[in-house]
Amino acid sequence: MTTNKVTTIGGATRDIMFYTDEALLLDNKEDLLRQKLIAVEYGAKIYSQDVFFTYGGGGANTAVNFASLGIKTQTILSVGDDFVGQNIIKYLKSKKINTNLIQKHPQLKTATSFIVNVGQYKEHVIFVYRGANDALRLNNQLIRKINTPWVYLASPSFKMMGDFKKLFDHCRRKKIKVVWNPGADQLKLGLKKLAKFMKQTVVFDVNRDEALELLVSLKKDKVKNSVNYILKNLHQYGQKLTVVTDGHRGAYIYDGQKIYFRPASKRKGINTTGAGDVFGSSLVAGLIKYHWDLEKALKLAIINSTAVIMKIGAQEGLLTQKDLKKYKL
Repeated sequence: MTTNKVTTIGGATRDIMFYTDEALLLDNKEDLLRQKLIAVEYGAKIYSQDVFFTYGGGGANTAVNFASLGIKTQTILSVGDDFVGQNIIKYLKSKKINTNLIQKHPQLKTATSFIVNVGQYKEHVIFVYRGANDALRLNNQLIRKINTPWVYLASPSFKMMGDFKKLFDHCRRKKIKVVWNPGADQLKLGLKKLAKFMKQTVVFDVNRDEALELLVSLKKDKVKNSVNYILKNLHQYGQKLTVVTDGHRGAYIYDGQKIYFRPASKRKGINTTGAGDVFGSSLVAGLIKYHWDLEKALKLAIINSTAVIMKIGAQEGLLTQKDLKKYKL
């Protein structure tokens, strides 16, 4: 294991993976914020070819990926004091992840997601019960225990926004690098409210639809659905690196001077759930391992996210440190 350390903060869930050919993937391009829809027949009984029970959640997914890549990791999550929560902690420990800061809530159930996968690229829609994830809190005592060189915010709960200032202030004082992949509720706040945190962020990571949502929140109908436009306008808010993933097309990094792009693999995946978490955490792992070589970090992120979509579950198929040699990384 390397001496570099990361603290991941976010959710932990039990994922129920459902695959079906009985749903349709529809184009809805007239709506900039909902360009694709998944449709099923009203009142019908929809059958699945198979069902899988796995673990997920941004905080857990990123922690497992960092650990698999040989980076010492601790994670801050919130689970119920139930069978599922206990199993998640046991699993994380088996990956040599420090679980001392995980919060347990006897009165709450561990979060659960029901994930419907459809279409050629196995695109999905996720039905989420957040449960104990919404009880995650960052009090002063907990924040003082964060002393790692990196903090990775993996779609943490909206209810934590009141704690963000304390966290970012702590990270600034301790010179901790913050990576932020905002959650859905944070995105709804819009650019104006997120800007004060973005300027203190080293890596700001969103997908193309999320980036459009943020820009529309401020610029309304003036927004152009162009990657160059998206990257350059988002980057104005002060983060060191702006990252935009674009599904099966690939991913982009903008450092204020140059746009880096790497296409996605043409391999047909069977599960895209968690691919964003794996991409983002692999990119940061690459920054750590390869001393800010953006091209190598982006290569690692694409290769590892491709590996995970070939398996069922957000934490299956991850590359290990030993695997990197065959990719010349």
